[in-house]
Amino acid sequence: MKKMIKKGFTLVELIVVMAVFSIIMVAVMSLIDPVSKIYRNTAVAEKTYANANSIQTYLQANLEYAESMVVATSDNIGNHDGNITSDEMNTLIEEYGKSHFNYIVAATSETDVYYVTGNIHVLRLINNGPNRGQILHSIYPFVSNNTSNNNGFELVDPDSVSGSFEINPAFFNARDAKYNYSYALGGCKFVNVPVPDGGDPDSAYKALDRDFSFDPANPSDPNSGTGISQSNFSLSIVIDKAGKNNQGSIDVTKDNGNEYRAFRCPATIQATPISLTAMNTRSNTLYAVSRPYKKPDDDKISYQNTITPESDNGCGWSFFTKSLVDGSELVTDQINFHEDIYFIYAYTDELEADTSNEVV
Repeated sequence: MKKMIKKGFTLVELIVVMAVFSIIMVAVMSLIDPVSKIYRNTAVAEKTYANANSIQTYLQANLEYAESMVVATSDNIGNHDGNITSDEMNTLIEEYGKSHFNYIVAATSETDVYYVTGNIHVLRLINNGPNRGQILHSIYPFVSNNTSNNNGFELVDPDSVSGSFEINPAFFNARDAKYNYSYALGGCKFVNVPVPDGGDPDSAYKALDRDFSFDPANPSDPNSGTGISQSNFSLSIVIDKAGKNNQGSIDVTKDNGNEYRAFRCPATIQATPISLTAMNTRSNTLYAVSRPYKKPDDDKISYQNTITPESDNGCGWSFFTKSLVDGSELVTDQINFHEDIYFIYAYTDELEADTSNEVV
């Protein structure tokens, strides 16, 4: 009886086959990887653009019909150290309120005239810390005359005010919400920048043109700074994919002393023009609304002054980025991602006659 001899592959044959399959696999992966990278980047771009559009819509809805507004950054408030106390914030709000609503009155009939109540709104765009990317909205009630001490504009219990975060928490807490948010005043665009020290050598990096090109020796250069005004008011929203240790962006110092923020791609920038409709459609866009007012020692009701709007009986400026007390800048020329941005404003339709506070 003949023995059955089983034949198989030799070790050399198996090695050859495995080598051939490895070569084929490498070739397939080299074709697939760019496609998958494009898909990932597209998915990130779609999500971040959607988030940026939501933020833009929120800001436009809140600021469009503000009757007047202050813009400030945290490094220019109070002691200019970026750590703002409640007293420092209250002082800035009172400075704004007194310039617009001091002793203003409203009539409910031909004979019934009252002082006024209203609200000052504060939006804080957070650039740093655990709540980076959120927008904190706080509302400060005020009276235009405090009957207990005959003061004009006065905040009602400002220390009890607590703000609320307005951006959907899913932007920050969802499983795929691994993004960093940065806010800058002014309309900007991306420019390519070198890979910074400590950056990913396999990634491209971009920065805001106004941030990257700022020259400390020439801050008035039109290519530098925020460039915001009442008629040209805009904000740049940057969202980048977080990398290792949640760091998708790196702050870099150039030889001329300017510091800029380099964003690792994929990153999204949304240049957000905000229409200040209520301010820009008035007959004189520089001034706020002139209203009737009466100080306790006046014999009659007068209208607020529009010739010198910053005076004690003035109506206030529509839009300002300088302190009305000492003229110091509330917004510096240079973009600074280390500081938060503040918008302080009021709505005309929230002003009401304080029927418990009649003018005599």
